Amino acid sequence: MLYFIPAQCRDDTAKDGEFLKIQPGTGDNLSLEDIAEGYTEYVIWNRFRPEYLDIDGELDMECLDSGMVMMKGDCPGQARNDTEELSEFNILRSVLEQAYGDGDVATILLIAE
Repeated sequence: MLYFIPAQCRDDTAKDGEFLKIQPGTGDNLSLEDIAEGYTEYVIWNRFRPEYLDIDGELDMECLDSGMVMMKGDCPGQARNDTEELSEFNILRSVLEQAYGDGDVATILLIAE
């Protein structure tokens, strides 16, 4: 999933607006301890800011930060019912909390996988 985070006035993060990419993990980053604790899935997130858009339409992006949120359930994009959709919303909130320190940061969904 790709979100746009509009310019914020709360702190120094996302002042100019940026992109947040969230994608399901492949399972490679789960340790044996994580699995023993019941974690079955994770998502990887990356914060990007455009450096410039040139005349040919190329958009270079600077990676500002990245992280991983582990879960004991389904990944985003796999929702099959209202309960799982709520879970997807909770994953977004968890990512926003980790990436920006606030689970209520305004987002605009650009691409849903």
